[in-house]
Amino acid sequence: MFRPALAGLMTLLLACGAARAERATERYAPLQLQMARQSLEQARALRATDAQTAAHLARQAWLDAHLAHRMTDSRSLQREAAGLADEAGRLARRLDPGEGS
Repeated sequence: MFRPALAGLMTLLLACGAARAERATERYAPLQLQMARQSLEQARALRATDAQTAAHLARQAWLDAHLAHRMTDSRSLQREAAGLADEAGRLARRLDPGEGS
C-alpha cells in the first residue's frame, strides 16, 4: 500500500539530491578557473628563470581550466576555460616539448 508512495518519494529525494550536487559543482567552477588563471600567471612569470617549474604550473593551469569547464554549464565560463586551457597547453609544450601536454 505504501510502496508506490515510498518509491515516488525516494525518486523525488534522489532527483533533488542530484540537482543540489550539480549546483554545488557549478558554484565552484569560477574558483577553479581562478586557480587556473593564477597558475598560468605564475608560469608566465617563471618561464625565463625556471622553465621546469613554469612548465609544471602551465600543466596545472591546463588541468584546472579543463576541470572548470566540466564543472559548469555556463557557456561564457566554458569559453573562458577553453581559451585558458589552450593558452596553458601551448605554454607547457613550449617549455617542455617532450612532455606532450
